[in-house]
Amino acid sequence: MAGKSRSVSRGTKVVLSVVVVVLVAVAAASLLASFGCSAKVSGKTATDRKAAVCSIADERPAGAVEALVLTAGQDTEADVRQAAVVGLGRFDSPDARQAVERALKDPSPQVRTAAAGTLGLFGDQAAADKLGALAASQATLAERKASVLGLARCESERSILWLLDTAEKTEDPSVQLAALHELYKKLGMRYRGCGPDNQRRWLHYVELTKDFPQVKQAYMQAGRTLERHPENLRVHYETVWTPGPTSAPGGNQP
Repeated sequence: MAGKSRSVSRGTKVVLSVVVVVLVAVAAASLLASFGCSAKVSGKTATDRKAAVCSIADERPAGAVEALVLTAGQDTEADVRQAAVVGLGRFDSPDARQAVERALKDPSPQVRTAAAGTLGLFGDQAAADKLGALAASQATLAERKASVLGLARCESERSILWLLDTAEKTEDPSVQLAALHELYKKLGMRYRGCGPDNQRRWLHYVELTKDFPQVKQAYMQAGRTLERHPENLRVHYETVWTPGPTSAPGGNQP
C-alpha cells in the first residue's frame, strides 16, 4: 500500500509539473504575441499609411497611441501626420495630448489646423488657454477658425472666456462670427443676429452674453475682470418708438 501511495504521489507531481509548464508556455506565447501584434503604421504610399492610421484609431490595438504619436511627429507626408493627429484625439492619454500640442508647431498648416481642432477634445484648462491664444494670434485664418472649433469642443469653462474674447476683440469678421455662434451654443442658445459688419448691433449681441452666470464664472475663475460696455446695448443708442395719435389704434387719421 505504501508503494502504491508513493506511486500515486509521484504521478500527481508529474501531472502538476506538466500543467505548470503548459501554463508558463501559454503565458509566454501570449506575451510574445502581444509584442508581435503591437500597432505599427506602415505602407509604401501616403494612402496606405493613412489607411493604417484610421485602422489603428478604430481598432485600438496594443501600442496604438505610441504608433500614432510616432507617425504624427515623423511621417514625411503632411496628410499622414494630419490623420495621425486627428486619430490621437480619440485617446484619453497624456502622450496623445502632448503629441497633439506639439503638432500646433508642425511645418504644415494643414497639420497645425488639425491639431487646433483636436486639442479641444482633451478639454482641460491648458488646452483652452492655448486655443484662445491661437485664435488671437497671427496664425492662418484656417488655424484660427480651427481654434474656435477646438474651444467649442473644450469642456473647460475657460473656453467660454476665450470665445467671448475672440468674438469681441479679434479683427477677422469670420473668426468673430464663428466664435459668437459657438459661445451662444455653450450658453444654450442659437445665434440668429447679424455679423460683425453691422458693428453696433454686433456689439449688442456680444454684450448680452455677459449677463450669463457661466460667463461671469469663467472670468472669475480666471482672475480676470469682465469688462462691461452697457453703452453697446441697443436700449442705450436706439430711440424707443412710441405710437402717436395718428398711428395708435383708433387714432385720428390724416
